Amino acid sequence: MFNLSTQDVVLSIENAPLVNLDGKYFQEYKNFFGNNFILPDISKSKFVKLETQEHLPRQVLDPDDAIMRQLKIFFMHTKITKALGKKFGLDLKFDSIDVWQDLSGYYLEPHTDHESIKVAVQIYLCDHNQGTSLYDSSGHEIHSFPFKFNFGYALLNNQASYHGVNKTVKDGRISLYARYS
Repeated sequence: MFNLSTQDVVLSIENAPLVNLDGKYFQEYKNFFGNNFILPDISKSKFVKLETQEHLPRQVLDPDDAIMRQLKIFFMHTKITKALGKKFGLDLKFDSIDVWQDLSGYYLEPHTDHESIKVAVQIYLCDHNQGTSLYDSSGHEIHSFPFKFNFGYALLNNQASYHGVNKTVKDGRISLYARYS
């Protein structure tokens, strides 16, 4: 399945600087899983509607899929959780993970995550699509993460962490989203 390396991910977290952009605390990752990461073929995997976003053109990889089970075990690893906690100065606990597939026309207005989430990690699993953007309190885009395979970010969830997605212009925007409380 995956060729995941806890060591590569921990090094990505440890080596990426923590940025404060107007109260938005984040890390930006390049080659998050390391240089040798290969994504397994998910083209035949079952995707279902995301419970809180049924009205949007977004699907989530079935939680019972073997890939999802492996990702959950991987992201709850103590070394990863502790590395994120140390970087953000928090005591974190793994909460959940999704693999999203956004279809043409997907858009998510600027928002903050549910208050139970302290840090979210989003890693892009394909190339050439619309990355997540950070916004100021007036809704103006101030930073956008490049949507490239194995790139992504970790974002502290606070009152300033407005983020969203501009309109996706093509099908297949695939990413994983891990939440820590």
